[in-house]
Amino acid sequence: MSFLSAIAVISLLVMFPVLLSLRKTGVPGIASFCTSCLLTALAASVALAASVAPAWFHSILGGTLIAGAGLLMLRGFRQFLGRKPLGAWPIVITIASVAAGLAFFSYVVDSHPARIVIGTGLLSLTCFLTGAAILRHWPRQQSLAPYMLYCCVMAFLVAALHAFRVATIATGLGSMDGVLDPAVWTSAFLATRLLIMPLFFLGIILMLHGWMIASLRHMIAHDDLTGALSRRAFMSAFEKMFLAQAGANRQTAFMLLDLDRFKQINDLHGHAGGDAALVHFTRTVHETLAGRGILGRLGGEEFGIVLAGIGRLEVAEIAETICLAVRTTPAFANKDTEIGLTVSIGIAMADPGGSLTDAMVQADMALYEAKALGRDRLSIAGSLHAASVASARALAGAAAQMRAAGPLQTLSHTG
Repeated sequence: MSFLSAIAVISLLVMFPVLLSLRKTGVPGIASFCTSCLLTALAASVALAASVAPAWFHSILGGTLIAGAGLLMLRGFRQFLGRKPLGAWPIVITIASVAAGLAFFSYVVDSHPARIVIGTGLLSLTCFLTGAAILRHWPRQQSLAPYMLYCCVMAFLVAALHAFRVATIATGLGSMDGVLDPAVWTSAFLATRLLIMPLFFLGIILMLHGWMIASLRHMIAHDDLTGALSRRAFMSAFEKMFLAQAGANRQTAFMLLDLDRFKQINDLHGHAGGDAALVHFTRTVHETLAGRGILGRLGGEEFGIVLAGIGRLEVAEIAETICLAVRTTPAFANKDTEIGLTVSIGIAMADPGGSLTDAMVQADMALYEAKALGRDRLSIAGSLHAASVASARALAGAAAQMRAAGPLQTLSHTG
């Protein structure tokens, strides 16, 4: 067993600096995981020195260390899962109580079963609670699911092994007479107990690295100010949705949104006020959409929304609802300074045989019309209203050119 103990100690000591290197990344629970790994390594070292160290060194110190490791592991997982962690003082008091209990049943009343129940039983309980916490608060990120499943299985396995150990000792069946040779049983249990904790911490490291990769991908795909999709991620999502809808011979709706008079907001309230307005606007649109579309920031105060499986009238209703929500829920530059917001929206329907570029150009033209009509409204590309406005603008432009050309040219043109 000394050979396996050495492997366990070396493995844990190799994992400890890896965990320690993750402290600057802001991974939730990393400090607790680091301390738990260190205490587990020390407990394995105590087991390695059991043959040459005094009895109290193994029974009291080893049991206390492994109990503390289990408590800190539970604390780390609760922090990682966004739950209220175990308090520092309850952990300290529990560890001190374990040490006192082990000392009492070592020197006042010599009871090996009691020592097993105190030290091993607490580790079994904390690992069971860890596995239950993972099951109850399963992460939403699909990329973390395999790592979390592995950690959950390991937590329940550790809990089951040590609970079985406590049960056999408490019932006097520790030697498993008639089932296994005592030496075989003891060796198998010790080997499993020594090697399972390094495997558990390996799963924790993989889980934390998975969290870092998922966080990095989220940062790349989302605007750091508003939380909306970045332009690149939005266009990728738009293309995927368009291709999926085109395959089913359905249209894809595209909305181009632009905050009205945003330059005036920046001039009046400063860039901090402009940022507050953008954040508030994004949150308002998200809440109004309620998961019915994809929102992205295309640049500055310009945003895009893509909706699938929806008709022209339904898109117009959603756009009207967004205009109303933005108009009636002002942003705040600070606690007392209110910023009134309105938004203009251009809408285009991307046909299965068309292209994304055509839809975006049409939506841009529709947005221009909404601005020209007085802002705080929507305009749909290809609608009768938008066509009449475009015709009116074209006639007005032609008339202006004719007046600028002078009377002679005007007469010759009319003639």
